[in-house]
Amino acid sequence: MNEYFTLAAESFSVGDRIVGTVGMGGLATALTVAMVAGIKEPKKGGKRRRKLESTEASIIGVVAGTCYMGAGSIWVAGESLSDAFAQVFTGGGFGTAGMGSVSLILAAVMYFREARPGAAAFTGVLAAGVWAQAGGIWGLPQALVLTGAHAIGMA
Repeated sequence: MNEYFTLAAESFSVGDRIVGTVGMGGLATALTVAMVAGIKEPKKGGKRRRKLESTEASIIGVVAGTCYMGAGSIWVAGESLSDAFAQVFTGGGFGTAGMGSVSLILAAVMYFREARPGAAAFTGVLAAGVWAQAGGIWGLPQALVLTGAHAIGMA
């Protein structure tokens, strides 16, 4: 009877046995494809199974942006974009402002404005980089994404 439970546990394990080796670069690529496929309108006469809503696009953007930072390589462009956006506010033109204030700005935009899915995904990618740099409670999404990806063997 003990062999049955061992076999069942191996059959339903998560990570390498079911999804294969994914890695942060692969996860970042897959999430980017999902964002583009869920946002982009199909060609004339083409059909799309499902269109991302604004909130879904924001969430996928935050997760993808977090994966971009973890993947490195060509994906550092997302982090560079977040740095440039944050510099606009923290550079002194708006007085004394830190990464926490930029995080509040992005959170307010994401919460109070229902953007088109493309803009919402872009804002999510920006927010992932800014929130990771701000730390504190803003680092929670990054911690959740990275812990979840590591727990299921994707990172």
